Amino acid sequence: MAFSNERFSDISYGIASSTADRINGTFIQRTQGEDGYDIIDIEDALVFDERLIYVTYKPSKKTLLHYYMKNYFIAEFDYLRRKTDLSFPEYIFPLLNELKVKYNNNTTNSYEEYNYYLYNLLINNCDKYINEAFNILFEDRNLMKNFSISVSKLIQKIKKQQYPKFLADDGKIKRYSNWNKWLQEALVYREKGRCANCGCDLSGTIAINNKINIDHIVPLTKGGTNDPTNLQILCSTCNKKKYNSSSEAGNYKHIFW
Repeated sequence: MAFSNERFSDISYGIASSTADRINGTFIQRTQGEDGYDIIDIEDALVFDERLIYVTYKPSKKTLLHYYMKNYFIAEFDYLRRKTDLSFPEYIFPLLNELKVKYNNNTTNSYEEYNYYLYNLLINNCDKYINEAFNILFEDRNLMKNFSISVSKLIQKIKKQQYPKFLADDGKIKRYSNWNKWLQEALVYREKGRCANCGCDLSGTIAINNKINIDHIVPLTKGGTNDPTNLQILCSTCNKKKYNSSSEAGNYKHIFW
């Protein structure tokens, strides 16, 4: 697992905040009022082609949440590009400068062409923001549960015949259990070496016989995925109790004082 002392961008915190609101269903009311609407819906943010279905089957460091956030980011800046005309560069230059992306000044192109050029530079170099936002949000297990429940509603609409390599049945992703070391380490670190449900030690430093079980927060039988956003660690006892019966994320928390 990598560690960094680099400060996250304010843009990344903004993406994380709006993403959390979208997942929790509070974005429209907070930003536009009850009669508002979002720029795209989740079906447009997560289009389950073969590439994305593969992500639901085999855990990847580029998670479903990465795709979700980036597609909203793209949609928002495309809307901004189409609505702001000559002022669009004023929004984009600070971001490109922060990302250390070189760009040309407009000398010959129309403002529409130049804005499109800047827009493409931004969306092709914004992964730093998306990854930072992911690292902010992944700590929130309950938010990951809510995201996974939203994803499960899309998965349940997919037929096995569309992607027989990755679906066990209609609306059910095949189980993947050859967990990578980076994934196990990330989950253990997030849960601070303890069962996400009961809090018993799984680090091996206190209770050496307790086994780590990687649990699907939303069960595969209910449209869950093998994506890191849908995983937590449980002890054997809690894992057996939960089995396929619920889509609950563990509620164990560390209280400092």
